[in-house]
Amino acid sequence: MLLLALVVPALLAPAHAVEGMWEPAQLPSLAGPLQTAGFPGDAAALARLDAAPLGAVVSISGCTASFVSTDGLLVTNHHCVVDDLQQAQKEGENLVATGFYAPTRADERSAGPGGRVYITEATVDVTDKVLGKVGGGKGRLSDLDLKARIDDATKKLVSGCEKASPGRRCRVASFYEGLRYSLITQVELRDVRVVMAPADSVGNYGDQIDNWHWPRHAGDFGFLRAYVGPDGKPADYAVDNVPYHPAHTLAVNAAGVDPGGFVMVAGYAGRTERWQTGLELERDATIGMPRRIARSEWLLDLYAQMVKEDPTAEPLLNVSRSYVSNRLFNDKGAVEGFRRAGVVDTATARDVALDAWVAADPARSAKYAAAIAELRTVVTRGDATRDRDEVLGWIGRADLLQASRTLLRLGKEREKPDAKREIGFQARDLPRIKASLVGMQKSLHIETERRFLRALLLEAAQLPPEQQSPELMAWLGASGGLGTPEARVDKAIARLFTDPAVDTVAEREALFGAKASTITASTDGFLSLAVALWPYDEARRQESKSDAGALARLRPLYADALRQMDPARSYPDANGTLRVTFGTVQGYDGRDGVRYLPQTRIEGIVEKAGPPPFDAPPALLAAIRDGKRGPYADAKLGSVPVDFLSDLDITGGNSGSPTIDAKGALVGLAFDGNYEGIASDWLFDAKNARTIHVDVRYVLYYLDAVANADALLKELGVSPTW
Repeated sequence: MLLLALVVPALLAPAHAVEGMWEPAQLPSLAGPLQTAGFPGDAAALARLDAAPLGAVVSISGCTASFVSTDGLLVTNHHCVVDDLQQAQKEGENLVATGFYAPTRADERSAGPGGRVYITEATVDVTDKVLGKVGGGKGRLSDLDLKARIDDATKKLVSGCEKASPGRRCRVASFYEGLRYSLITQVELRDVRVVMAPADSVGNYGDQIDNWHWPRHAGDFGFLRAYVGPDGKPADYAVDNVPYHPAHTLAVNAAGVDPGGFVMVAGYAGRTERWQTGLELERDATIGMPRRIARSEWLLDLYAQMVKEDPTAEPLLNVSRSYVSNRLFNDKGAVEGFRRAGVVDTATARDVALDAWVAADPARSAKYAAAIAELRTVVTRGDATRDRDEVLGWIGRADLLQASRTLLRLGKEREKPDAKREIGFQARDLPRIKASLVGMQKSLHIETERRFLRALLLEAAQLPPEQQSPELMAWLGASGGLGTPEARVDKAIARLFTDPAVDTVAEREALFGAKASTITASTDGFLSLAVALWPYDEARRQESKSDAGALARLRPLYADALRQMDPARSYPDANGTLRVTFGTVQGYDGRDGVRYLPQTRIEGIVEKAGPPPFDAPPALLAAIRDGKRGPYADAKLGSVPVDFLSDLDITGGNSGSPTIDAKGALVGLAFDGNYEGIASDWLFDAKNARTIHVDVRYVLYYLDAVANADALLKELGVSPTW
């Protein structure tokens, strides 16, 4: 019982003031902590979606942005617009490397057919409508039937919402592991254009050497603009579209924020795993992350080799390289953070305490015990085929195979009534799918694709027989004949890349509306591989649905037991919905004997300057060396601040989130976390976890002293100095 005596009090202790990615509706209950942190306003007013600041915060392609002018101007991170830059660039350009600035509206470039801005209008609890019909009847529903009923309820809610609100995009999100469901209504803007982004040597200054580390000197900012049709309604890109006029915008506080000052971040936090079982965390730490690290390192080596051999590959590969590199550092930091913070041990001890708490009461035992035990069994179901499924999953990342599988599945789904199609493949999803098939051309490099697939197909062919995919092996046999695995794979690769039927936009568009029978009859290598893998894909989908049904049945009980035992667990895991986190600007104690100050200065850019990734633009270095400071200098700091730290609780998806001061004004942009705090996605570390922000004063300084972006400055309400 000593273990329980030590663990349970810790679990029941109040959460640290800055921990929590809070739902807007929870903010009124946090009036006390907000006031303690330095927010003097009305917490209830702060929670409103129909007013600033939350009404100005939007979701964009895996990141967050905010409106900063009534003409639809959006500010976000540089790394959130690199894909838009890639889509906007013309042949021979490398806008990610060079940067881009449109001095007039006519110069702004489309972010591509997949560009989207989502503005949350309403959130409604629909738990009863999602779960109301999953119980009852004779006997328990099978896990497949449970998943089907939840999906059907979700599709009906989404369909009804979008029919009632034209121009809106609706989704049903799960909270607290399925204890609650909410219907979220968002305005969907489909014409997004690039306004300004600095060169990669500014926005990504320090690249992977500085990534996830402090001190930072990155100007991680970029600007987009949202457009609508002449009638003011959401519309696809057209030359005669006009800027969108948001109802709410953020004012820029050109004076910034001081150390110790209140800050909050509002954004679309992606995903955290703080409600997972200790067993799941242990498997991710010992199996999932190490494997992802090894594959990411291999893929980055492949990208580097391709760019070395063919410099024209760089504009096509640099966005993918950035994503893979960032994930690699995240995984490495998480492995180290798990070890340093004892994440697995803490979660395991929590589960031991939970089991004892459940067993101590017959009613609790009857309600929770069997479900918690079964949950731990479900999470191990995929072990027997892990190697096979992992390598086939990576094979499926190849752009041309992914496109072929998508086209085949579209053909299959079109054979059903729209309401019976799978979520993600209904009529409402077709524009998004088509945009993806078109947009992939900007990142497609055939030789990289060839080498990527050859290595993975060879790995799959050399797996132990019990781990091999019969479907893939049959296709390899038909395509490569007999001989060694290397010989068969080389012949199969030759078949795949001899005039593939899906390597151009026109070809993919031509097949977009094709019947499944048309694709099935094709002799093209990629299409035939997609057809060959269809039975495997279908089997995996059924297994996935069954697992999802089981988790929908079991996870809510696990989460409910945790909440009953530990009332301090009061906020749900991040799930891509709008969240708010708050705290103060402050540094932290890093390694032994090292104290990290909360701000960096532009002089640090000069000190680091040198070969890539510290090749700051000459114009920026000259401005700093020439003493240009203007009104952007911080008197206490004695210089222009570049980046700053806070104790806020963020995760992926928060990139680009506005950093807002106590008066609701923009003072920076969240763009990263620190290495010591990466494991906070699983177990929040209040002592070490920090958020890194680019200071709005550096954004304005760069626009003024270096980019000469006078029109943009004026739109932000700032008078140019130079």
